[in-house]
Amino acid sequence: MPELAMRGHMALRDYANHDGQQRAQDAGGGNGAAFVAKMAIGTLFVLAALAAIVWMIVLPLTEISRFEVSGAASLGSAELSAWSGLPAKSNWFTVDCDAVATSVAAHPAVASASAWRRFPNAVVVRVVERSPVAVVYAVGDSARVEAHCVDGEGVVFAPASAYAGASSLPVLSGLEIKGLRYGLRLGGPFPSLLASLAELRSSEPALVSAISELRVVSRNGAPVELLLYPARYRVPVRMRPVLNAGLLKSMMLVLDVVEGEGLSPIIRELDLRTDTFVYHTKEAVSG
Repeated sequence: MPELAMRGHMALRDYANHDGQQRAQDAGGGNGAAFVAKMAIGTLFVLAALAAIVWMIVLPLTEISRFEVSGAASLGSAELSAWSGLPAKSNWFTVDCDAVATSVAAHPAVASASAWRRFPNAVVVRVVERSPVAVVYAVGDSARVEAHCVDGEGVVFAPASAYAGASSLPVLSGLEIKGLRYGLRLGGPFPSLLASLAELRSSEPALVSAISELRVVSRNGAPVELLLYPARYRVPVRMRPVLNAGLLKSMMLVLDVVEGEGLSPIIRELDLRTDTFVYHTKEAVSG
């Protein structure tokens, strides 16, 4: 009997210990869950506070308020900003620089453009302006025939009156432009001719200044030709519609001889279409 009583007492004690441990574990689990919940709520409050700071302080500071332009000689930042496509109240974080560059490059007088952001509130655009190499005459906005600038890519991009040196540029003729709009790109033989003129203007500007007019001549069934009118000589020169420095230097030497020998009055044109220089005389006129 005493042994049975002892065993019963020990069983009761083990049960009490197990029950106490279970209650302690339950209490500990409850405290852990409460801690996690408090941490989550605290994190949410911190994030909300940060969002409020960004909304009230950072975003206003990063609203685009500066539009800077580099590389432009004749175009102002206000004009290019109007072409940029930037929405009102644009933000530094959301500006699409590729779209800005594409929009600015659509300006007729811009050959290329790139754009980037400058923290905290600026967009910077670098442009390469078109450079005139010749002028063409066409009816402009004034409904009058006026001179307009064309570049080495064959793009008509601005009135000649906007460029101080345009009056000394060669006149490009032999074409008719209807419905002129700036940004118009000339086709046919003109791009290659103007590209050669641009290269010549860069390497031998004195030769370009010796040219008064470049007339493209196109006849049915015949190759396109170029009739060059020198600035200081009376004899026009017929050649292929691409310019090069060596040919023009030879042309100037021949014209010097023609002028020096007093042959200009009887020569109709000088022909440089082949390797042999030929001159055509004027037909006799009776009466």
